[in-house]
Amino acid sequence: MGLFYLEEHTSCFNYSRCVLEGFSHYSLNAGQVYEEEALRNSILFVLKGNVHVLCNEVDASLTAGRMLCVQRGNLCKLYSLKDSYLVIAHFENMMEGCEKVSMLQLAGLKDQVDSPGCPLEIRRELRIFLHLVSVYLKDGANCVHLHEIKLKEMFWLLRFYYTKKELAAFLYKVLGKAQGFNGRVLENYRDATSVKELATLCGMSLSSFKRQFAEEFGEPASRWMQKQMVGMIKYKLVDMDSPLLEIAEELHFSSLSQFNKFCKRNLGCSPGNWRKQMINRLKEFEEG
Repeated sequence: MGLFYLEEHTSCFNYSRCVLEGFSHYSLNAGQVYEEEALRNSILFVLKGNVHVLCNEVDASLTAGRMLCVQRGNLCKLYSLKDSYLVIAHFENMMEGCEKVSMLQLAGLKDQVDSPGCPLEIRRELRIFLHLVSVYLKDGANCVHLHEIKLKEMFWLLRFYYTKKELAAFLYKVLGKAQGFNGRVLENYRDATSVKELATLCGMSLSSFKRQFAEEFGEPASRWMQKQMVGMIKYKLVDMDSPLLEIAEELHFSSLSQFNKFCKRNLGCSPGNWRKQMINRLKEFEEG
C-alpha cells in the first residue's frame, strides 16, 4: 500500500527532497559504484548484498547484516559486489537530551576501545526498525519530522541492544566532548599541508591545537593527518581515469617522485602497483 494524499505531503514545507539529517536508501546493482562526500556523520546499514567501502581510513567489505559508522567530511566510495540494498542514517545536530548525555558518556570510554571504528552486527531489533524505515522511504514518506523521530528511535535502539563498550568502539570517530573543535578540524584538514597550517585554519595556537587535538581524537594531529592523506590517496587511485601526476598535484605533493615515496612508505608499494592490486581485489570479491 502506498501513501494516501501523496501530493499533499510533497507540497508541505516540511517535506524533504534532499535529506541532510535523517535517512536515505540505495539499491545498487552488482558492479555499480556509488560515491559521495559525507556531509554529516553517517551510519551505513547493509541490508542486502555485499558492499566494499573505501572511505578515508576505512577499506573493508560489508556483507548483509553489518553496519559501519562514517565521520563527516570523509570521501566515500561504495563498490557493490552483488546486488545490494543500503539504508544510511545521516546525523549531526539532532542529538539532545538522553541521546546527547549517552554520547558524552561513550566519549569517556574511548580510551578503553580495542578496535575503533570496526563494523558491527545489525541485531534483530534494529533490523526490524530499518525494514520499516525502508518501507517509509520507498513510499516517499519524507517528512522532516518523521526523519527526526526515527533518528531518535535509532539511537534509543542502539542504547537498548548494544553494550556501551560496543557503541564506544562503533561510534569512536564521531565521539567527543568538543564537537565545535572537531567540526573545525573536519572542515579544514583537506586545505592544510601541515599541523601548523591546520591549527591556523582552526584559529588556534599550535600548542593549544595539538593538546586539544590529542584529547579529542586520541592521537597526535600529525599521525591523524597522515592517515587522512593515505585515505584520500586510495580514494583517488581507484578512479582509473585519474593520472598519477594529477592526483599528486591535487593532494599538494611537490613532485611525482615525492608522491611515489609517500605511497611506498605508507601503502607498501608504488601508487601504480596499489591501483593494480585494488583492481584485482575487487575482481576477486565479485567472483567470490
